[in-house]
Amino acid sequence: MKETSIRSTLEVYVCNFGKSCSKYGSPELADGLKKWAKEEYDGSIKVVRSGCLGQCDDAIAIACYPERKFLLGVRPEDVQEIKKGLLEALEKISSKA
Repeated sequence: MKETSIRSTLEVYVCNFGKSCSKYGSPELADGLKKWAKEEYDGSIKVVRSGCLGQCDDAIAIACYPERKFLLGVRPEDVQEIKKGLLEALEKISSKA
Protein backbone atom coordinates (compact mmCIF):
# COMPACT_ATOMS: atom_id res chain seq x y z
CA MET A 1 0.00 0.00 0.00
CA LYS A 2 1.15 3.51 -0.78
CA GLU A 3 -0.02 6.75 0.81
CA THR A 4 0.04 10.12 -0.92
CA SER A 5 -1.56 13.51 -0.35
CA ILE A 6 -4.65 14.82 -2.11
CA ARG A 7 -3.93 17.81 -4.34
CA SER A 8 -7.43 19.22 -4.60
CA THR A 9 -8.75 21.86 -2.25
CA LEU A 10 -12.39 21.42 -3.24
CA GLU A 11 -14.02 18.16 -4.32
CA VAL A 12 -17.29 18.03 -6.23
CA TYR A 13 -19.26 14.81 -6.67
CA VAL A 14 -21.92 14.85 -9.38
CA CYS A 15 -24.48 12.05 -9.13
CA ASN A 16 -24.21 9.96 -12.25
CA PHE A 17 -26.59 7.24 -11.28
CA GLY A 18 -30.29 6.71 -10.92
CA LYS A 19 -33.19 7.73 -13.09
CA SER A 20 -33.45 11.36 -12.03
CA CYS A 21 -29.84 12.44 -12.37
CA SER A 22 -29.11 10.57 -15.59
CA LYS A 23 -32.21 11.71 -17.41
CA TYR A 24 -31.45 15.36 -16.56
CA GLY A 25 -27.98 15.22 -18.10
CA SER A 26 -25.67 14.52 -15.17
CA PRO A 27 -22.98 12.79 -17.30
CA GLU A 28 -22.66 15.83 -19.57
CA LEU A 29 -22.78 18.27 -16.65
CA ALA A 30 -20.09 16.33 -14.75
CA ASP A 31 -17.85 16.10 -17.81
CA GLY A 32 -18.23 19.81 -18.56
CA LEU A 33 -17.43 20.81 -14.98
CA LYS A 34 -14.51 18.37 -14.91
CA LYS A 35 -13.04 19.85 -18.10
CA TRP A 36 -13.50 23.43 -16.82
CA ALA A 37 -11.91 22.64 -13.45
CA LYS A 38 -8.94 20.86 -15.02
CA GLU A 39 -8.26 23.55 -17.62
CA GLU A 40 -8.84 26.57 -15.40
CA TYR A 41 -7.93 25.46 -11.89
CA ASP A 42 -5.17 22.87 -12.37
CA GLY A 43 -6.23 20.36 -9.75
CA SER A 44 -7.46 22.68 -6.99
CA ILE A 45 -11.05 21.74 -7.88
CA LYS A 46 -11.67 18.05 -8.51
CA VAL A 47 -14.93 17.00 -10.17
CA VAL A 48 -15.94 13.35 -10.04
CA ARG A 49 -18.88 11.40 -11.44
CA SER A 50 -20.22 9.64 -8.37
CA GLY A 51 -22.64 6.88 -7.67
CA CYS A 52 -26.03 7.69 -6.21
CA LEU A 53 -25.87 10.38 -3.52
CA GLY A 54 -29.33 9.49 -2.25
CA GLN A 55 -30.61 13.05 -2.75
CA CYS A 56 -32.06 13.01 -6.26
CA ASP A 57 -35.78 13.67 -6.37
CA ASP A 58 -36.39 15.60 -9.56
CA ALA A 59 -33.00 16.58 -10.98
CA ILE A 60 -29.25 16.24 -10.45
CA ALA A 61 -27.62 16.14 -7.00
CA ILE A 62 -24.09 17.47 -6.36
CA ALA A 63 -22.08 17.11 -3.13
CA CYS A 64 -19.24 19.54 -2.32
CA TYR A 65 -16.42 18.86 0.15
CA PRO A 66 -14.94 20.00 2.47
CA GLU A 67 -17.94 22.30 2.79
CA ARG A 68 -20.24 19.28 3.15
CA LYS A 69 -23.01 20.89 1.11
CA PHE A 70 -25.49 19.47 -1.37
CA LEU A 71 -26.73 21.27 -4.45
CA LEU A 72 -30.13 19.73 -5.22
CA GLY A 73 -32.49 20.10 -8.14
CA VAL A 74 -29.56 21.01 -10.41
CA ARG A 75 -30.20 21.38 -14.14
CA PRO A 76 -27.56 21.74 -16.87
CA GLU A 77 -28.60 25.36 -17.37
CA ASP A 78 -27.39 26.05 -13.80
CA VAL A 79 -23.75 25.51 -14.81
CA GLN A 80 -22.68 29.18 -14.60
CA GLU A 81 -24.20 29.57 -11.14
CA ILE A 82 -22.50 26.33 -10.04
CA LYS A 83 -19.11 27.53 -11.30
CA LYS A 84 -19.55 30.84 -9.50
CA GLY A 85 -20.43 29.05 -6.26
CA LEU A 86 -17.46 26.70 -6.58
CA LEU A 87 -15.07 29.61 -7.08
CA GLU A 88 -16.52 31.38 -4.03
CA ALA A 89 -16.09 28.19 -1.98
CA LEU A 90 -12.51 27.77 -3.24
CA GLU A 91 -11.65 31.35 -2.25
CA LYS A 92 -13.20 30.88 1.19
CA ILE A 93 -11.30 27.64 1.80
CA SER A 94 -8.01 29.06 0.45
CA SER A 95 -8.25 32.16 2.63
CA LYS A 96 -8.50 29.97 5.75
CA ALA A 97 -5.32 28.06 4.89
